[in-house]
Amino acid sequence: MTSATGTFDARNPQAGFTLVELAVVMLIIGVASAALLLALPDPGGDVRRQADRLAAHAAAARDLAITCGCPVRLATVPAGWQVLRLAGSGWLPDPTMKAAALPAGMSLPPASIDFDATGLATPARLLISGGGNAAAVTIDAAGGVRAGAA
Repeated sequence: MTSATGTFDARNPQAGFTLVELAVVMLIIGVASAALLLALPDPGGDVRRQADRLAAHAAAARDLAITCGCPVRLATVPAGWQVLRLAGSGWLPDPTMKAAALPAGMSLPPASIDFDATGLATPARLLISGGGNAAAVTIDAAGGVRAGAA
């Protein structure tokens, strides 16, 4: 008769796998499974990265308002956002900060957040969504900026 370990010998009842061999196989399977799970992309990672990017631009707009001593606006549109400075004729794009675009499939509701020369801001909660995931950027009245879960 043949078994999974070779030919079965009724005279040797100890034929088979040892506990150590089974433990080693289970360890290898566990390590391979963990490596596979760590290698899979995070489904909400792209949206969170964009929220972090928007929060960094908002903080930079606040810092720009403080350093230049003039009002600065972070204007969002569904496709991205832009930093504007108040000039004599109105709001103009800031030459030191480029407009940012969201990747395809992500959206952001239109909003305007104004920072004054002291860094105080129009409070707002901006929600970036895409691919069934969402992340929020919160700007408080004191000019504090936080990115996090929606």
